[in-house]
Amino acid sequence: MKNLFTLLFFLGFQSLFAQIITKNPEIDRPSEQGADITKVDLTEKYTIISMVYYEKGQKTPMLTQYGLQYVLQPHDISISPQSYLRANGKKYKFYRAEGIPMLPEETNIRVGEKIRFTAYYERIEKGQELFDFVEGKNTEGDTRHYWNFYGVHITNPKEVVDTPAEKKLIAPVQLSIKGVLFDAKTQQPIVGNIGYEAENSDVKINQSSSTTTTGEFSFKLSPKSYLFTAKADGYETQQQSLDFSKIAKNQQFTQNFYLNKIEKKEEIVKEEKPKKEETVLLPRETTPVKVEDNKFRLDRVYFPLGESTLLPSSFEQLDGLLQMLKENPKMTIIVEGHTDNVGDATQNKRLSLERAFNVREFLVSRGISGSRIQFKGYGDTKPIATNETEEGRQQNRRVEFVIVNK
Repeated sequence: MKNLFTLLFFLGFQSLFAQIITKNPEIDRPSEQGADITKVDLTEKYTIISMVYYEKGQKTPMLTQYGLQYVLQPHDISISPQSYLRANGKKYKFYRAEGIPMLPEETNIRVGEKIRFTAYYERIEKGQELFDFVEGKNTEGDTRHYWNFYGVHITNPKEVVDTPAEKKLIAPVQLSIKGVLFDAKTQQPIVGNIGYEAENSDVKINQSSSTTTTGEFSFKLSPKSYLFTAKADGYETQQQSLDFSKIAKNQQFTQNFYLNKIEKKEEIVKEEKPKKEETVLLPRETTPVKVEDNKFRLDRVYFPLGESTLLPSSFEQLDGLLQMLKENPKMTIIVEGHTDNVGDATQNKRLSLERAFNVREFLVSRGISGSRIQFKGYGDTKPIATNETEEGRQQNRRVEFVIVNK
């Protein structure tokens, strides 16, 4: 008996050692049905979800001796055996539940009472640190409401090579990025979608998520370079490249996005009158090349070949653009970067985006609000000359700006 007890104790301790626990995990979109996830346990076999439900009651009309009155009535609760966990497109099945009945059985608790219960699911693959808890689809008119949690963040490190002594778990570097999606003009939060994809990666990594009603979003990332895309109905899409590939320790970053509304242009028929050519705001020695009525080419803005750092010889023309923006405080612009078609198309797009971003940063560092300046990178997709000659390629390597509002 003594030897058996020792063996059982050792096996129990070994199992406990292998368990990974995340208490009160961060949840991007929690359930609205009075439930919460208090803990996620990862064992060799199971993903164990510990939950708590608080019965607030539902207002129900009842006819009493005092007339029609609304009273709080409790719900019947249970958990669906059709529920599952979802991580990186893969579903993990339900095994069993403790402390709560499974459909079609239900139980009733009193208003103000709390019930704690546990659900067992298939073990999530190691390294997956974000999952959804999906019980069912809530539809209008359905009397049954499901508990759904989207974006549950947990600790779940990848397994590394065995050593002779033991198998070690090493947590990878974990980065957090959060922010708010804003209307660039009103500075008010808006509801939209933020997505990202990894750049220069052999493994395809991408994800997108809707913001909250207050425009907030958050992601957990590994150290790589990412292209972020911000969208919202009625607004222009914005893309921004962020390079986290050299980050060596856990950090949290804040990155907000500002979108401009798509303005509907009304055609107003007016008697055409001769008008003077608009001089656009810059001293003659720094005047850019006019491309269209509202688009100008910064033909004296220079970068080293294949790099995005502004050369000092660019500052004279950029100072002219800076003066224009200061003299017209309501003006907003879009800075656009372009390249020739030499090299990888993805790298070209990123290079053009970084060059446009550095022009924007030059202006922001000298007192212009970032909300007045968008930036876009088109890579080699909008040539203005042939790429078959050096002269044509030189014309295609350019930075332009578009006046959105005056």
